[in-house]
Amino acid sequence: MTDSTAGRPEHSALGNWFLLMDPAWSPRHENEPPPLEAVVGVWPLADDGGVGKFRPNPDHVPADSGAPSDPLDAVFRLVSQGRAETEQLRLMLRDSLFDIAVNGDGRPLVTLSPDDVPCVVVATGEAQRRRVSSPQWRRIDLDDLVVLLADGVDVLFNPGGPAALRLTGDFLRETLVMAGDEVADLHARGRRAAELRVVRWEPENGG
Repeated sequence: MTDSTAGRPEHSALGNWFLLMDPAWSPRHENEPPPLEAVVGVWPLADDGGVGKFRPNPDHVPADSGAPSDPLDAVFRLVSQGRAETEQLRLMLRDSLFDIAVNGDGRPLVTLSPDDVPCVVVATGEAQRRRVSSPQWRRIDLDDLVVLLADGVDVLFNPGGPAALRLTGDFLRETLVMAGDEVADLHARGRRAAELRVVRWEPENGG
């Protein structure tokens, strides 16, 4: 998902967004707007040019059922293949929103991982949520997740998916408190190494 996806800035009354498109979709003509199901998710763009946390699109339908459902799922797969470093995983966790499974009163559901460790369940996108039976879901970021995480409980990401991953609570807490200069350095190195293909798009009539 790093060499064939296209970013598209879009403007709306709610703000500016940078769209991550399904790599299998391509416009038939220059100004064709993408269908909602082809949008993997969005990054909100601030007025100063900064980029917010990635938000998965609940209406995304992957053209390839075996493709990553979102950037975090893609990094999980690369980690499992030994093709991504821990630092890349930490950055993606810091820069993403995801969904935690909760019961009827809003408390996180706790289940056992395949190796019998108590875990809360987190899905990185709608395709991953569909693999889990949960009364409700709550959209959170890493800060929220660490607050909700009890001592001795880990996090099981995308159970039932092709790249399910258990991360320890300590790893997530360490990721949250990374120093600002360390985060900035990792982002700079990532931009230099990135192979993301970006296509600028201006919708017709400013819509």
